[in-house]
Amino acid sequence: MSETIRILFVTANPNLAEQVISSIRTRGSAVRPEQVETQDDLINALENTRHDVVVLIEPGLALSREVVDTALRDSGRRIPLVLLTERPEPERVLDYEAGSFAVVDHEQVDLASLMAIRAAEQRRLRQRVQRLETALHESESRCQLLLDNSRDAIAYVHEGMHLYANASWRERFGIEDPDEVDGLPLMDLVTADNRGEMKALLRRFQNGEEGDTARAHFHLQSIDGLPFEADLRLSAASVEGEACTQLQLEASQEDPELAERIDFLSQRDLVTGLYNRQHFLSTIESAQTRAEETEKPFALLTLAVDRFAEIRAKVGMSAADLLLADMGKLIEDHFPEPAIAARLEGEHFGVLAPETRRQEVEERIHGLMQAVTGHVFELNQSSTNCTLSAGAVIADESAPSTEDLLDQAHRALEEAVEAGGGVHRFYHPAEGELTQGQADQQWKLRIQDALDHDRLELRFQPIVHLHGNDRPRYSVFVRLRDADGHLHEPPAFLPAAERTGMAPAVDRWIVKTALTELAGCLKTQPKTQFFLKLGTGSMGDPTVVSWLNDDLHALRIPADNVVVELKEPTVVTNLKPAMNVSRGLVEMHSHLCIDDFGNGLNPFQLLQHLEADHIKLDPSFVEGLAENEENQEAIREYVDAAHAKGKQVIVPHVEDASVLAVLYGLNVNLVQGYFIQSPLSKPTFDFEAT
Repeated sequence: MSETIRILFVTANPNLAEQVISSIRTRGSAVRPEQVETQDDLINALENTRHDVVVLIEPGLALSREVVDTALRDSGRRIPLVLLTERPEPERVLDYEAGSFAVVDHEQVDLASLMAIRAAEQRRLRQRVQRLETALHESESRCQLLLDNSRDAIAYVHEGMHLYANASWRERFGIEDPDEVDGLPLMDLVTADNRGEMKALLRRFQNGEEGDTARAHFHLQSIDGLPFEADLRLSAASVEGEACTQLQLEASQEDPELAERIDFLSQRDLVTGLYNRQHFLSTIESAQTRAEETEKPFALLTLAVDRFAEIRAKVGMSAADLLLADMGKLIEDHFPEPAIAARLEGEHFGVLAPETRRQEVEERIHGLMQAVTGHVFELNQSSTNCTLSAGAVIADESAPSTEDLLDQAHRALEEAVEAGGGVHRFYHPAEGELTQGQADQQWKLRIQDALDHDRLELRFQPIVHLHGNDRPRYSVFVRLRDADGHLHEPPAFLPAAERTGMAPAVDRWIVKTALTELAGCLKTQPKTQFFLKLGTGSMGDPTVVSWLNDDLHALRIPADNVVVELKEPTVVTNLKPAMNVSRGLVEMHSHLCIDDFGNGLNPFQLLQHLEADHIKLDPSFVEGLAENEENQEAIREYVDAAHAKGKQVIVPHVEDASVLAVLYGLNVNLVQGYFIQSPLSKPTFDFEAT
């Protein structure tokens, strides 16, 4: 390893530290060590210097590993920790669970030096990956921003269908809703007399007969059928790794001053004049890159006006906007450049303070809160005062993703609000809380262990028809029983399974086990239907429909007895794989259900791309349904629209009789929930008795 390793030794035994240093040097690596013994020195060292690895030597030291972990978290540093200890091996498990990189016996100096080298290598590799990911994301964001704001009308098509179209393209063709573009046939925008010529040009271009680019004059039409003529330029492109064709209408002349003004406004919040959320997120990514160059941490804050809903109800919407504008000015005054202030949403603000330390941030927050508390906000014909709550996180270049950082700051903000408001809190993980990656890896091991030792279990919850018992139906769930006998619900481990690549194996086990159970049911109840869930990982497997079909044939189960469930959010973000699954299910005469339906702005647009026989509404529609007229109206609209398309509607989470009565009146087809029956270990529900 050619780069110098900067090691912070936390020890009262400098002789042992020297042995580790000597061993590292004999392995060909230069070392820049620093030693601390007290908690104050440790905090100061972490605040002022960036290190590649922390080596904690326990024997003779008054500081515990927990104290070091706390100091690392408070400093915002994500530095690997190598621990030298006298404690027996069984006691070291807790150290690993807390996130230590390695725990070594204090006499194993050579092993400790090797672990320190590898910890530093891993940290640097992680930094390089993060830099590359940041650079890639920034490039993609810039390209997307250029496309979105370009005055040139640009679209991307694949196999004659739109994948993307920018605002100028949508404006030129009279398409108001951006969601209407996805999957829109290109030929719908070409006049009938020119469609043959367009198809021929696309075919020649895709076959490489036209070279890298092609250009032709076409008779086009808006979505409403209004014709116009334009030159169309074709060039090869890719979207999310998939080859496609870029279409560009002839560019128009652009006013540079107007373009600059549009660019400025695209970054700003109109109410406060501060930066908007989109621009703020990009600055966080840049701050992480800058933190690596300067070796100094940065602070991320989220702030909220306390009891803003009450203030808005009292003074009105327009006056409340004046308060937000004044609040933005106060925030900007107390966090001047190079800090960046933004309005995130509603009464929530964000501040990014680069190259700063916790003490500096706390002083600025304290000054801001005093200013807000002592300020009288003049609002048209009235005036008011208020307080401000703040959440903060200190981070460096090794910080997690932008959204994770914002989530940490928001969790700290929630603590401040719960404390009564008008205060600030810094983010601290809960006692014993693991990072996302650490928790995921633990779940990965548990899931693999459960698969290896047959500790996954199925549960079957009946789905009952409200207007006549036509056939037995069950929604199939999975549970995980760990080595200690504890039973875990799907939300505890399935998200980790998706993130660690274990989901396809779990889905495969569920399908094989459930179909074996279904084969037994069909001997006495030949119309029984199982609803089987597939996650993102399985959708990405091009063989998923094939192995499902093979299992059905092997067990001699008619495909009509199986309904595959895909969640709406998963379908939206993985539309093409979902379309492939849908087509495969149609070909094998099986069925599809869209679960968690109703989350998107235009969920029924999905049904233009997928052949779904059922939609299962999102559980949020059932909350307080008996009293919530808005939810009742939403369900009524979904039911009417679904029935018009020949779809059946399932409502889950039915927990009491009042909800059931409302759903019956709304003409819902199918229901499931604990009021009907809690999930069973075997599909033995008596449908005739309901």
